[in-house]
Amino acid sequence: MAALLLRHYFGIKGDVREPVCYVDEQTVLYAVGHNVCIFNLEQRIQRFLPGTDKTEEITALAVSPNKKFVAVAERHDEGVITIFDLHTLRRRRLLTATGSNSKEFVSLCFSPDSKLLMAQGGAPEWNLTIWTWETAKPLATVKTAVSPNSVMYQCSFNPSDNHLIAVTGNGVFKLFKLTESNLKLLQSPLGKREAQNYLCHSWVSEERLVVGTDTGDLLVVEGGELKGFIARSPADSNSIESIVGFSKGIVTGSDDGNLAIYDKTEDKDMYRRSKVFSIDNNAVKIRHLTVSHTEEQLLCATENNQLFSFALSNVDIMKPEEKNIDFLATSFHAGQVTGVDTCIRKPLVATCGLDKSVRIWNYMDKTLDLTKFFNEEAHSIAFHPSGLHILVGFSDKMRLMNIVMDDIRPFKEFAIKACRECKFSNGGHMFAAVNGNTINIFATYTCENLGNLRGHNGKVRSLCWSADDTMLTSCGMDGACYEWNLKDYKRIGENVLKSCNYTSCVCTPDGRTTFAVGSDKKIKEISESNIAKEFEAGGQLMTQVCLSHSGRMLFTGGEDGTVQSWKFPLSSEYQEFLCHSRAITRMCITYDDSHLFSVSEDGSLLILDVRDKEVRGSKKEKEILPFSEEILVTKSDLEEKTAHMVDLKNKVDELHTHTQYTIRLKEKEAKDKLTQLTEKYSSELEGEKARCESLITEKSEMEMEYEEKIKNIEERHAAAVQQMEAQYQQKIMAEVERYRQLSDEKELLNERWDEQNSLLVESHERLVQELTDEYEYKLQEEQLALQRVRDEKEELMRELEETRKQVEEDADQEIEELKDKYESKLGAEREQHLRLKGENGIMRKKFHA
Repeated sequence: MAALLLRHYFGIKGDVREPVCYVDEQTVLYAVGHNVCIFNLEQRIQRFLPGTDKTEEITALAVSPNKKFVAVAERHDEGVITIFDLHTLRRRRLLTATGSNSKEFVSLCFSPDSKLLMAQGGAPEWNLTIWTWETAKPLATVKTAVSPNSVMYQCSFNPSDNHLIAVTGNGVFKLFKLTESNLKLLQSPLGKREAQNYLCHSWVSEERLVVGTDTGDLLVVEGGELKGFIARSPADSNSIESIVGFSKGIVTGSDDGNLAIYDKTEDKDMYRRSKVFSIDNNAVKIRHLTVSHTEEQLLCATENNQLFSFALSNVDIMKPEEKNIDFLATSFHAGQVTGVDTCIRKPLVATCGLDKSVRIWNYMDKTLDLTKFFNEEAHSIAFHPSGLHILVGFSDKMRLMNIVMDDIRPFKEFAIKACRECKFSNGGHMFAAVNGNTINIFATYTCENLGNLRGHNGKVRSLCWSADDTMLTSCGMDGACYEWNLKDYKRIGENVLKSCNYTSCVCTPDGRTTFAVGSDKKIKEISESNIAKEFEAGGQLMTQVCLSHSGRMLFTGGEDGTVQSWKFPLSSEYQEFLCHSRAITRMCITYDDSHLFSVSEDGSLLILDVRDKEVRGSKKEKEILPFSEEILVTKSDLEEKTAHMVDLKNKVDELHTHTQYTIRLKEKEAKDKLTQLTEKYSSELEGEKARCESLITEKSEMEMEYEEKIKNIEERHAAAVQQMEAQYQQKIMAEVERYRQLSDEKELLNERWDEQNSLLVESHERLVQELTDEYEYKLQEEQLALQRVRDEKEELMRELEETRKQVEEDADQEIEELKDKYESKLGAEREQHLRLKGENGIMRKKFHA
């Protein structure tokens, strides 16, 4: 079984809340497919955080303020949030919305200290939950929507306060205070103002919050109060989709693709719109904005799955009419990708999509080489093995095109509308194209129709050539899988299963075995027109199947965006990889089986490395042919470029001559100016020298004068010091005498105190002895009294016990006497009763007689 390793994504998942974030100045993080991509802008290397198994798709992202963790929310039965460590790329914690009917979280936010995580749940409950995420302990939960029909968009912490929270939604703008394990709703800053659809908000300072609406209004809330509105053009009513703050003001993104820069002011308006920039002259909704830590760059994520970069630090010198916004790495498909194919002689892969574009990618350099837009949607694509031609099925026609140096140019059109599948033969001399239920075979270099294959009753969905190009395998929506002989264009094998609508098939290099997938959720191995094996992939629908050129590795793509690698020969054992967020539409593999490509309805192209020991060993035995460097160029283009180069060379020569002349003029001008400056500064230098000598003389005179003054002052100070020493010497002697007298007095007092203290000690000891003797006598008396009481108590207890025994004996005797008395009475009564009963019987007999 081959292992797959995610290598590179071309695309972004634009419908995620906050789909892109900065990790550092050279690293960005964004959602793509069913994974999170960490992209290094300098090295152009991608690393990945995988999605969680059995979840549907990613719905929200958030990076912690300390840039150490990222939270990823995914749609599931209860909603799932995974916390990753950005250093180790390992899962740290898994959080779920236990007891909630919401299947997703629409917005995430870490607290300023990165210890708390807040998540805004989705419909129908719209619960806001805060966790201490390291312990997975929920702190507080509150319902934020005003009604089940309301929609919530965003939640956020105050950037410097863990306890202040803002949420916005359709008709909802609320501020909460987190107190221990409770969320307290604060008074609404908007008062009785009519509710609007509040699409986004951003904290621009510790106190200030800016809120955007679907009518283009920008509300400024500061200190929990509505301070005002940011002025805008009356005609500018486009919805504000995203807001981000920076040191000089704020930037807003609207649904018409415009970036508006607002500068901070000190007046009552607070902000003033200075410039507006358009993204590629394309009115596409801006989903999210984020600013780098140094505020050098601004990233924009758009609704059509594009990622743009804007040099925010140069905004002051930019002109709105110029192109100031570029793609971060490269442009991506803006919609569903319908076709993918690769060639042999070049490291290129071609894709087409419903965005009407055809793109050529270099999978070794991870770059986009060519892009061309057409007037019609493209439904299928085939890449010639040489890498010089492509075949594309458009809605109106199928076109065979040349790939020239910087363009894709059609040179032959075929009257086949909306061709859903086309394939070049392995040798490249023929190609097959689906025309409804018919398969047309054409010669590549003459475009002659060599033959038509008829037999399908439904639309043909997939084609596969045998290795020697003598056979073709096809399958379609009619449940038929056919094998065709291209010598006589006859059908030589068939397998029909009307209960299954086939979507993809491949055949082994010898053309004898076919693998097909369809609507019955099974992969089938068809050999000699019979289904030899069939297996399910966990009950999910497989949309595509791909077989390596070595015939030893088999892959399938699912409706849920997963790719399966099957054990070969085919068995029920497979390994599953989370790749896309929507159904996989096409797959292909390079000729050397080293890279697998998959495209999806989510608009992304994924490059996967294929790792297999057996195939790697067989590659070493083969001679590796280097990739071709040749390109196509038309004669007219070459002549035009040559003429242009000659023209440019002439211009360069003219500029060189003009520059040399200008340099000579400037050198002469500089020499003249240097001479003038030399003369000027020489005269100034002489004057400064004379002034310096004058200052030196003046300095010497002043030094002599001040030395005399210092000498006089020192003499006066010495006399004053001697006088003060004599004065204070007398005072010191007086104080010494006074100290001696006080010492004598102190000694006398100490002797008196010692005598008094001795008397007091003797008196105290005598008193203590007397009290001790007295209380010892009293204690002995009390002990004797206690002993007497104890003896009396024992005597009383003995008397009481004797009395109790006598009373009990008297009571028992009295009871026995009463018992005998009443037993005798009871016996007499019984005898009387029997006697009366007998008399009664006699009387009854007499009465009846």
